[in-house]
Amino acid sequence: MRLRLKVEGQSICLIEVWEDKVPNLAKIFREKLPLQSSLQHGKLLGDLVFFTLPIVAPWENRYLTQDVGRERIEKTGHAAGAVCFYSPRQQLCIVYGDDVSAEPLPISYIGEVIEGALQLKVTGMETWFEQGALVELEIAD
Repeated sequence: MRLRLKVEGQSICLIEVWEDKVPNLAKIFREKLPLQSSLQHGKLLGDLVFFTLPIVAPWENRYLTQDVGRERIEKTGHAAGAVCFYSPRQQLCIVYGDDVSAEPLPISYIGEVIEGALQLKVTGMETWFEQGALVELEIAD
């Protein structure tokens, strides 16, 4: 499944959600999207943007955050592009940077950014300085 992320009405990136690895969450996305939220900046498994969604889902494709970054660096050369869902706080997290922390928190590793990595990085840096932009998540296909 592909999702489009928009910030203040501008298309930022395209995300692939691995339906084979997170079937329950993918089903919930199909039922609930499109949704809007408030964009925030974080630093957990790298510099990331995140937002809270009114979605409750069980852990799927469970990783420790430190392992997501490590695996992506081994596979692609960088941590940027990882997409995760943090169930306890209902947050969708999209990594735009490679400064990986060793935070051992459980997280669902649900997909990756497949288009728009540069615009995501620009948006992430802007969000670091000013949080709260309107973010929209919608199904792209």
